[in-house]
Amino acid sequence: MKKIHCFTESQAGGGAEHQMNILAGLLAENGYDVTLVTYADVPDHYAIPKNVKRVELGHGHNPLITFLRIFWYFLWVKTDCVISYRVACNARVLIPLLFRPWTKVIACERSFTIGKSSLYGKIACNVLYYRANHIVTNCFSQQKYLTELGKRWKNKVLTIINYTELDKCNISSSYRDDNMIKVGVFANLSPWKNLDGLACAIKELKKKNYRNLEIHWYGNQKVALGSFSQDYLNAIESIKQKDVQDIFKLHPATKDVLGIMSEMTAICLPSLYEGFSNTISEGICCGKPMLVSDVSDNSLMVHEGENGFLFDPNDINSIVEAFEKFLALEKDQMEEMGKKSRVIAEQLFDKDSFIKSYMSLIE
Repeated sequence: MKKIHCFTESQAGGGAEHQMNILAGLLAENGYDVTLVTYADVPDHYAIPKNVKRVELGHGHNPLITFLRIFWYFLWVKTDCVISYRVACNARVLIPLLFRPWTKVIACERSFTIGKSSLYGKIACNVLYYRANHIVTNCFSQQKYLTELGKRWKNKVLTIINYTELDKCNISSSYRDDNMIKVGVFANLSPWKNLDGLACAIKELKKKNYRNLEIHWYGNQKVALGSFSQDYLNAIESIKQKDVQDIFKLHPATKDVLGIMSEMTAICLPSLYEGFSNTISEGICCGKPMLVSDVSDNSLMVHEGENGFLFDPNDINSIVEAFEKFLALEKDQMEEMGKKSRVIAEQLFDKDSFIKSYMSLIE
């Protein structure tokens, strides 16, 4: 039985964390000895699959000690393959694995990073990716970007899109009998998720007397028990300044994303950039109309005018226009959009294809 170590920052609420959780569980189901390794000192949001071992390297330690613990752990741990999610994690794990050339490494990028490489990203792209056996992106836009960098490792790059569990998604009506349009956003509160831009658009819609609209944003609000994050405090201030508290509601991150999605009329994601979005993939699996930014691979899941509307996240007027198009629809048109979302999802997501793609790299 091959030993696989899956490495990511945490199991807090987030798309990369969710996908790593799914991948670890599926690998274990397919006969691998799987250990999930994390280092961020934050509470878990996702339940670890019962057949997956867990190692926490950063609990209670400062960043330097955590880095050294990661280095020492991966320098000596018995493993056949390491699968790492996110650029910063890739950089951290590839350094000790430079001294273990016999260990297979699958380094996975989870976002669209054109023009915004971090220090970790620059180190990974210019030095450490030569050590990786495979570099996996979750969107074709990022694969194209990495390939065009012209590095000698460009032939190692491939795309495996995120997997969404179709059978766990609740299909429900996209239209509410009370005529209230409830739009759900499921994303962290980082600036690049563009809450401020969406709040500006809602301010403009409010001026036009769209009173039957509610925006419900679900995202992690705390950095520790009883301690709110600066991103959350900034979000509260942005909503207050724009006087849209009556329309724009903030909620803590939820473990019941699919259940709450079923209660929404539509799903929105206004991000300035994305990888392959879990929010969008789950939204279309739930059969919902979509209102999303036209970035990265979003248009693979949302077809303009067919199952939703795309907009430029940097243009408030574009966001407003997309919402106005949706709010002008009749009940049967909303329902039809939701049905088309589910059809697109069934064409895109296949569990066997997803796990076999990773297994072929491992083997």
